[in-house]
Amino acid sequence: MKRLLILLLALPLVLMAQEYSLDELIEQGMQNGWDAQRSQLQLESSASQLSSATWNLIPDADLSYGLNYDLHNKGTGADLTNSFRFSISKTISLNDAAWFNYKQAKIGKDKAELTYESSISAYAFSVFEAYLKVLSAQKQLVSLQENLAIQTRVWQQAQVLRQLGKNTEFDVKQSEIAVMNSNISIMQLENTIRSNREQLFGLVQVEDEGYPLTDLEAAEDYQIPELDPDSINQIRILKEEIRSTNLSQKQSSLGFWPHLSLNYSLVRNAGGDNFAFDRYSTNHGVSLNLSYSLWNYFRQGSSHKRSNISLRMAELSLLDKVDDIRRQYQNASQELEYLIRLDELYQEKLDQSSRQINIAEERYRLGLIDLLELDKTRTDYIDADIAYNANRYQILAKQESLNFLLSQKILGKW
Repeated sequence: MKRLLILLLALPLVLMAQEYSLDELIEQGMQNGWDAQRSQLQLESSASQLSSATWNLIPDADLSYGLNYDLHNKGTGADLTNSFRFSISKTISLNDAAWFNYKQAKIGKDKAELTYESSISAYAFSVFEAYLKVLSAQKQLVSLQENLAIQTRVWQQAQVLRQLGKNTEFDVKQSEIAVMNSNISIMQLENTIRSNREQLFGLVQVEDEGYPLTDLEAAEDYQIPELDPDSINQIRILKEEIRSTNLSQKQSSLGFWPHLSLNYSLVRNAGGDNFAFDRYSTNHGVSLNLSYSLWNYFRQGSSHKRSNISLRMAELSLLDKVDDIRRQYQNASQELEYLIRLDELYQEKLDQSSRQINIAEERYRLGLIDLLELDKTRTDYIDADIAYNANRYQILAKQESLNFLLSQKILGKW
C-alpha cells in the first residue's frame, strides 16, 4: 500500500518529465549555462571591488611589537628591550584617489547589476527563440506528413486511373513527383528540427532525451508597452558609463589645483627592558600641506582633454542608442500590428478551408466529385494551417522581442 501511494504521488512528475517546457529549460540553463555563470562571477567581482574601495576609505590602524637583543652590550642598559606601537592615521586630500576609486567602484557595481539583469534576460530570450524555432518546425512537420499521406493517395489513384485508361502516364508521373517533393520537404525539415534541437539543448547544457516540447501560445490581450528610454537597461548602462566618465573628468579637473592634504595621526608607544612596559610616549597631531608643481598645467592638460573627449563620446553613444531603440521600437510595433491583422485573415482562410472540406466530403459521398478533388481541398486546408501556425509563432516571437528591447520581462518572468 505504501509503495502504491509513493507511485501515485510520483506519477505526475514522471508524466511531466515526458515533455520539455520552456520554463524548465531556462531554469536548467541558468544553473548550467556558461553565460549565466560568467555574468554571476562578474557581478561578484564588482561587489568585491566595491568592498575593497570602501575599506580603503577608513583610517589606517596598525599594531606592532618588537624585540631587540644587543649581542655586544657594553653600556649599562639591559641587553633585551621590547617595544609596542599602536598608530592611527588618515590623509584627506582635495584630489583623494581613495575617494574617487570608491565612487567609481560604486558606479561599477550599479553597472554590473544592470549588466547581470540584461544578460539573464538576453539568455532567456535566446533560449526562447531557439525553443520557438523547434516548435514552429515541428508543427509544420505534422502538416507536411498529412500532406504526404494525401499526395500518396493521389498518386495511388492516378495509377488506378491509368490502368483504366482515364488519364495519361504524364499524370501518373506528376503525382509521383509530388510525392517525391513531399518526402524531400519532410527530410529537409527533419534535419532542420535536429539542428534546432541541438542548438536549443546546447544553450541550456541539458542532454536531449528526444521528448516533445510543450507548445506556447501568443498572449491574446498583449498590449504594446510604451517606449520609456529611462527604463531600458541598455540606456541605463550607457548612463552609468557617462557617470563614470564624468567622475573621471572631475578628478582630472582637480588635478589643475594645488595639492592640498590634511593629515591626522595618533601614535602610542610603550616599551621597556626585559619584557617590561614602563616607558610610554604619545604623538598626536594634525598637519596641513599645500604644494603645486610648476609643470602641473602641462602634465594635466592632455589628460583633461582625453577626459573631455571620452565624455563627449559617451554622450554621443547614448544619443545614438536612444535613436536606434526608438527606430527598432517603431518598426517592431508596426510589424506586430501587421502580423495581428494577417492572423485575422489567416484565421478566416482556415475557417473557410475547413468548411470547404466538409462540403467536399459531402459531395464526394454523393458521388459528385472524385477523390482527387477531395484531396486537393484537404491540401488547401493543410497549406492554410501551415501559414496560420507559422504566423502565430511570428506574433509570439515579435511580442517577446519587443519585451526584450524595452527591458520588460520575457514571458513575464525573466
